[in-house]
Amino acid sequence: MTKQKKPISPKPNKVALILITALCLAMFFGGYFILRAMTPKKFRLTEELYGTSEVIDIDKNDYEKLLEDKKSFVVMVDKPDCYTTANMREYMANFPEDMQFKYYRIMWSQARESSLHEKVKYVPSVAIIQNGAVVDFLDANSDEDASKFNNAETLQSWLKDYIIFN
Repeated sequence: MTKQKKPISPKPNKVALILITALCLAMFFGGYFILRAMTPKKFRLTEELYGTSEVIDIDKNDYEKLLEDKKSFVVMVDKPDCYTTANMREYMANFPEDMQFKYYRIMWSQARESSLHEKVKYVPSVAIIQNGAVVDFLDANSDEDASKFNNAETLQSWLKDYIIFN
């Protein structure tokens, strides 16, 4: 009678297993930290802007002063004869109770002469400023931002991605 040989199973190479495990962990944590860095960090507006819903009209000098003072705020770029701007004004005037805040409004003619025009090229727009720097803004020439101009809930959701309201 002949003995049957058992199939030889390869022994796992411990170094290869350690390297594969390390690579998988590095990819997982790397992806996590990249996604986390891409997610906006929420922040509070300058304290005096909370409590009531109000529009504060500013000009280019006021805007530049707010930046210089490292304030955190929301500014709407307005053009009185624009239908979409009128809708934005209506949306922002009717935010729910838990989103009551004061925001600034600058006319397009003034915005074009300010540093805001480096980012905002079209009207209407809403810009979110944190510590004197533009964090994000709505681009009226962008398909991605179109829903925020046409739907109050979408606009609110966008603002809540950045701003702490309670």
